[in-house]
Parts: sequence; structure tokens; C-alpha cells
Amino acid sequence: MVGLTPSIILTYLAFVQTRDALRREIETSLEAQATRASIDVDHLLFERLQNGLGWSRLEVMQDIRVGDVDKRLSQFLAEVKTSYGSIYDDVYCSDAAGRIVASSNPRLIGKSSPPARPWLNVTMPNGTVTLDAPRADPADGQRVLPIRAAITSAADGSPLGELVLLFDWGQIDRILDGISGGDRAAVLLDDRERGIAASSGLRSRGIPGAGPPADWQLPTGQASGAAERAAELPGAGDTMIGFNRSRGFEHFPGLGWTTLVLQPSASALVIVQRMRWIFIGLLLVTLLLTAGFAVLVAARIAQPIALLTTFTRRFASDHALPPAPPIMRGEVGELTSAFIRTVQDLDRSRQDFFRASKLAVAGEIAATMAHEIRTPLGILRSSAQVLRQEPELSSEGRELVGYIESETERINRLVAGVLDSARPHPPVFARRDLRGIVHHCVAMLAPQATRKGVTIAEGEAHGDLAIDCDEEQLTQVVLNLLLNAMQLLPAGGRVGVECRGDGDAVRLEVGDSGPGIPEQERFQVFEPFVSKRPGGLGLGLSVVKQIVLAHHGDISIGESRWGGALFSILLPRSITP
Repeated sequence: MVGLTPSIILTYLAFVQTRDALRREIETSLEAQATRASIDVDHLLFERLQNGLGWSRLEVMQDIRVGDVDKRLSQFLAEVKTSYGSIYDDVYCSDAAGRIVASSNPRLIGKSSPPARPWLNVTMPNGTVTLDAPRADPADGQRVLPIRAAITSAADGSPLGELVLLFDWGQIDRILDGISGGDRAAVLLDDRERGIAASSGLRSRGIPGAGPPADWQLPTGQASGAAERAAELPGAGDTMIGFNRSRGFEHFPGLGWTTLVLQPSASALVIVQRMRWIFIGLLLVTLLLTAGFAVLVAARIAQPIALLTTFTRRFASDHALPPAPPIMRGEVGELTSAFIRTVQDLDRSRQDFFRASKLAVAGEIAATMAHEIRTPLGILRSSAQVLRQEPELSSEGRELVGYIESETERINRLVAGVLDSARPHPPVFARRDLRGIVHHCVAMLAPQATRKGVTIAEGEAHGDLAIDCDEEQLTQVVLNLLLNAMQLLPAGGRVGVECRGDGDAVRLEVGDSGPGIPEQERFQVFEPFVSKRPGGLGLGLSVVKQIVLAHHGDISIGESRWGGALFSILLPRSITP
């Protein structure tokens, strides 16, 4: 019920919001169509009224005084009707006695003008025009709107007659037909809200006829809008209406007419009915999903506790931290999270203790070895100094003696450092060429590599490889990596060392053709006393990583181009104090 009740409420609210939005969209569409038709009607009538006023003041209209004896006025009216196509059914001029003296239709000349039935007097900025009520033209039965404009004498301003434009009322019907179609209809109301024109569907039903239903009374003081009324269209039930009252065009004040666009509510809101069924279907789907989810939750209510129990048992049996179970919400989730943090802290403490024990053992071994090594180191250094005094010593021998002296001195300093402090001494940075350090290490190990049948290939280095480093410690790093590779390789093995620039850093890579290091074991090789070589102590790579980190660098393990191990070290060029 907790899941179903919000689903029902949210679905109902969503339906109501969507239904109202669709209704507003339909009403906006009806109102927009009514507004467009109203503007088109105003524009059309404005041009016709301007035509009547403008033509009535032309010089050619003065020919009424002489009865248009030269037919110049009739020819003008015929040209006007032709140029405007079907806009006007006929155009004629009558004299003061009401006799037609000129016409676009020669058969009307000499006849009496139909009596005026004034309907609307329209005051324009440049004159007044009278509109008769729409009527059927006796000649062809077509509905016309007579537009009358007075013709006055250019000499004394006395009335000479009038210009009558028989405007084709079908132009208004066609505007209404253009916005109707399907189940939409359109009606044009006069200033008293009486029907004067309608779209074809309503005309076939006799609307407008005697007048529209009383329900067509629209809200007062509202220029346009939309509404829903009962029984607006015959046999259609409730009807949605969009309306627009004429606002005029330019300086034309308008005739106060109103355009209506009507559509039966049932057809207008059919999409709402479809949407109702869609929402009902969505609600049913939601109900099924909610019920299924409730069953699932009930079935798995004890899952967090079961997962936590499995996690604890694996940790106790494997002595290693297993993957943590997913944390769920609620009190059980909080308990799981707190317990996992406790176990993780315990595991970190165990690892720290184990690492500290290893380092303590390493310190004891180093102290013992340092005491035992100092004596033979002193003998080696003294022997090397004596050998250097031999006059027949070759240049290669002198170079080897130099290596012995420098390396015994370096080892002596390392031993002294172990004895002086329990922690590694910080590096002393100076600007050194990494290329030279690598070359020096390769040269020192070349005889040993030759005896073992291993090839050490030093890659060609390009560009500036000067970095801030402790030369002694970095030499120890390169030697350890090269020695580790050589000790694992059989005769015929290959070791490659390469250094190159890498933006604001330099990269040192040592790769070999050995068996390589499995990916799942790579994170362990830098731990103290972890060694894959028989007889190895597992301290070399631990020291390497410690020195690299002290140089603000990074070391990673990959696969070399020969398929063996590849140690890649990235060191910054400059170290800011």
C-alpha cells in the first residue's frame, strides 16, 4: 500500500495536468484561428472601403454630369472590375435621380439603381462609406455586399450621385472555409452578435439564417478568448469556441464584427480520452511493478545480514579483506557500513603491523650486516688504493679500480646511513644528467653481464634529460632494476634500458626478456621480503619504490617488447623546494 497509494495519486495528478494542458492548447488553437480570420476579414473590407472612397474622387467620376456620353467612365469601371477579378460582382455609378449612367455591365446602363438599404455607416479618415445589408444579386443570385460612396461636384461640392461596388460576399465565406474543415466550423457575427456568414458546413444547415442560438452570447469586455458551451452546434452536444472581436486595420476602426471557430468537445478532446486509457494502462503497469517489487523486498529482507555474515566468515578464514557487500538503506545498512569500516581498519592495522615487523627484521639484518661488511669494505678500498699505485696497471684496470673505490665508498655511506638512522635519509637534490647515470650503471654491470651471457642494450637517448635528483640514490635504483633483471635471465637473455623526455618529466624504462610478472602479482613486488627469485631477500624493489617516491616520481610495471617485465619510472625534471 505504501507503493500503490503514491502511484495512484501521482498518476491521477499527471493525467489532470496533461488533460488541462491539452485543453488549453486546443482553446489556444481555436482562438488563434478566429484571430487570423478576423484580421483577414478586416484587411479585405479595409481595402474595399478604400477602393470606394478613392475611386469616387477621381476626375473621371465627373462624367456623371454629362451622362457619360463618351463612355469613358463605363470603360474605367469595366477595367476596374476586370483587374480585381472576382472581388467585385459589378461596379456602377448612378446619378442623383438614381439612374445608372455608367457600369462595368453595359446591360445595367439606363436602369434604376436598386433602392438603398443602409446597414452600416463607416467613417474612414478620408470620408464616409455606407454598407447595405448583404443581398442576392438579381442577375446571378450571388450574395453581394453593396458599398456606396458619394460622388460630389469638383466645382461646387454638390452631390452628383454615388459609386456602388457590389462586393462578392463569397470572399468572406471563403475566409471562413479556410479556417474550418473536419469537425471545425466558423461563424461571423455582426456588431449585434447576429450571424451574417458561416463556413460551408454550417451554410448547408441554414446557419446563419434567422440568427444564431442565444447561447452564442459571448463575454463582454473580452477581445478574444475561448470557452465551452452546451449545444452550440446542432446535434453536436457541447462545443468549444474560440472567438475574436474585430480590432480594425491601420486607420480602419473595424465594423465590430466577431469571428467564431467552433468544434464539438467530443472530437476536440478525443486525444484526452485516448490519454485517459494510456494513463490507466500505465497505472496498471505501475501496480504490477509495485506488487512485484514488494514481493522482491519481502524475499530479500534478510539479504544484507546474510551478505554481512558471509563477508565476516571469509575475512576470518582467508585472513584477507574480501570485497565489501553492497550497503543498503536503513538500520541494517548503517550496521553493515559501520562493521565493514571496523573490519577494514582492523585489516589495515594488521597489514601495518606486518609491514612494521618486516621492516624491524630488515633493520636488525641491516645492522648486523653493516657491522660485518665494514671490515671487508675497508680491506677492498685499501687494496684498490694499493693497486692504483702499480705502475704497470693498464688503463682498463685503472678504470675498474676506480669503480671498486667509488662503489665501496657508496656502500660504506649506505651502511653508515643504516647505522645512523632507522629511517632512510632524504635525497640531496642536484641537477644531473639521467643519461650519464644510466650509462655509468650499464658500464659497471657490463663485465658481470658478459660473464653470464646476458646482453644489456642501452637505448639511444635524445634531447635534454637533466633532472633534479640525488645521483647516488638514482644510481642505486638503476642498478637494482638491472641486477634484478640479470639475475632472473638465463644465458642469451636481453635487458634493455631507455630514457627519454616526457613533457615536464623524463621516463626511465628497464625491460627484459624474462618470464615477466603476472598482473595479479604486480602490486606485491614492491612489498618488503617479497621475492620470486630463489635466495632473494625481496628488499631491492622496496628500496627502489621508496627512492622513486622520495623523488616525487611514480613507478609502474608492464610488459616489455620481448614479453618479459617492464619497469617504467616517471620523474619530474624539476623539484620545487
